[in-house]
Amino acid sequence: MNSERGRTPPYHPVPWLILTLVLQFASGCGKKGPPLPPLRRGPDRITAVSARQEGRSVVVTGILPNKSQDGGPLAPIVEVRVFRLDRGGLSGVPGEKVKSFQRSALRQFTKDARRISVASGESLGRSLSGRRFVSVDPEPLTGLIPEGGKEFTYALTAVDAEKRSAPLSSFAAIRIFPPPLPPGNLKAELAEKSVHLFWEPPSPQAQNEGPLYNVYRSEKEGLFLDRPRNDRPLSQPLFEETDFVFGRDYYYVVRSVVASGSASRESENSSPLRVSPRDVYAPAAPTGFAVSAEGNVVKLYWFPNEESDLAGYRIYRSESESEGFTEIARVGNAETSYVDKAATAGVKYYYCVTAVDRADPSNESSRSEVRGDRLPSPNPPARKNKPGKP
Repeated sequence: MNSERGRTPPYHPVPWLILTLVLQFASGCGKKGPPLPPLRRGPDRITAVSARQEGRSVVVTGILPNKSQDGGPLAPIVEVRVFRLDRGGLSGVPGEKVKSFQRSALRQFTKDARRISVASGESLGRSLSGRRFVSVDPEPLTGLIPEGGKEFTYALTAVDAEKRSAPLSSFAAIRIFPPPLPPGNLKAELAEKSVHLFWEPPSPQAQNEGPLYNVYRSEKEGLFLDRPRNDRPLSQPLFEETDFVFGRDYYYVVRSVVASGSASRESENSSPLRVSPRDVYAPAAPTGFAVSAEGNVVKLYWFPNEESDLAGYRIYRSESESEGFTEIARVGNAETSYVDKAATAGVKYYYCVTAVDRADPSNESSRSEVRGDRLPSPNPPARKNKPGKP
């Protein structure tokens, strides 16, 4: 019989130590180290995307984001990409939930759409007005446009300076039709407070109602990206512009508009018209003019003028009531009085005042009423009697 049988096996601590160290090492792998900075997300999606027809072109607009997707600060937008799907009718399977519908439409667009333009650098700057982005698809359909129209779908995305892309914007669907003809013979008449534009309607077309019109303005020739100057399409071939600055050049075009329900389409631009308002309109003559000799000076008074571009007043004096007036002083637009300290006692002077504006060259009003007065002559020295005479 083996004498070792029945004895307790000797205890070997090394394997257990190794196992303990392995477990500690494994548990240590799950310990959190210093917190990592949160991953920054790219720009939020472009919003308010819409498309409208302008002649044979499609104008796509959208509002660039002002924050990132996680609500944090936004890195500069350096690129905007425009995508087009050459059909419409994006739809999901009937009965699907909204999110499933959106996923289905997104898959269809992502699969079949193509990038048609990229705005960056100077082209991006020209396409922006504040955060409003405008892109022109010059001719999405070559050849004849079918009478029944052709559908297109557009979407936008933005890329920031760290090359992170925004999610695709919502879709802007449009059906383009043969465009209406543009108006002709655009002209302008200038007045002191308005520019009157008028034009000739296009040739009669086969449509149920007469054409409507939109008026566009730019300070750069050939660039008409802003909204129409009119709040709603005009039914008459005329427009009054009241928001302008003298001394600037403006360019105007007019487009015919055909409305169909909530959608509308525009013609190509009319021939552009350059309008250069110049201030040749003088202020009104000052009123309430009065003159008074007081002490050893002559004081002048008048009522203030109300022109918004008033620069000041000019003071004139003569020794004749009807001629020979010479300018003796100029005062600012806040002044309504003047003191003539150079008047000679005993001489009757006649005065008038005019108003001038800030135009270059300035416009001067006609003269106020003429008023005159004189300082009293000094008293002659008293005569002394000779001796012996009373």
